Amino acid sequence: MTITLSSWFNEPNVKFRISHIVYKFIRQSLIDDVMISHGLEKRDPNLFLELVTCTSIKTTELEVRGPEYDKRNKFITYGLWLPFERINNSSHYVKEFLDLYFDALVLVFRYYSIEESVIRKVQSKTLVEVVDNDFYVI
Repeated sequence: MTITLSSWFNEPNVKFRISHIVYKFIRQSLIDDVMISHGLEKRDPNLFLELVTCTSIKTTELEVRGPEYDKRNKFITYGLWLPFERINNSSHYVKEFLDLYFDALVLVFRYYSIEESVIRKVQSKTLVEVVDNDFYVI
């Protein structure tokens, strides 16, 4: 199984200002610290686990939607619906986004029997690397 991260925003000006470099760091950390170390990459190597970041003005609470299974293209897709206003109005935008994003990842990976502590270690690693680091700013 291969992991992919993406975003989908369908309302004008309702999106998160998170650099693709942040997603790239998270993806690589998930591959190294979750997928490989827990054998998930060996589960059906032709299958994709797609995590899609979404929001809307009406999204006020964290919600994980899915999984949806696309048999033809071999994708298992989860929608990670993060509260737009809460993140957008936060005094520390990136940290708030990451905290909620990893809360959603805990819920997704629970389905694959991955302990919350494993995801929280990836979260800590990401926070240390990304927060207040100009390299990751859009």
